[in-house]
Amino acid sequence: MESISKSDLELKLLNTCEKELLPLGFRIVDLDCRLGGRSLLRIFIERLGSETQVSLEDCVRASRHLDPFLENENVLEGAYELEISSPGLDRRLRLVSDFEKVLGAELKIGLTESIPGLGANVRGKLLKVVPGQLAMSVSGKEVSIPLNQIKKANTVWEFKV
Repeated sequence: MESISKSDLELKLLNTCEKELLPLGFRIVDLDCRLGGRSLLRIFIERLGSETQVSLEDCVRASRHLDPFLENENVLEGAYELEISSPGLDRRLRLVSDFEKVLGAELKIGLTESIPGLGANVRGKLLKVVPGQLAMSVSGKEVSIPLNQIKKANTVWEFKV
């Protein structure tokens, strides 16, 4: 599956956790893994095949299922905190299918490295998704952004009063 840039550990965690949560009816939207004195693993889930939002009970169920599995598999060394959450309104975009769902929307993208003339943080309208890259309108110019250079991507929401 084509995805934004992830470390080897993040990819391992995504694959391992997704296999465990799929039978419960959940897909992993994205995750944060912060290693340190007390590591943090934050996983964002959505319900498969449903437009219904993830509930607190869903997060608790997923956490209770995943926590013992991660402990037994010893995926993360040392102590860590596990958080399961709904992606919410500021949901992350990770897979090609995530980007295809928001064609025409304004996105905020953080890159793994700076692109000449764009920088490392890009904001613009998503025009199309092609294999391995996004075509975006940034300051009136069409630019291509390689998917594997995206560290983080979100839809920009503007609310009119």
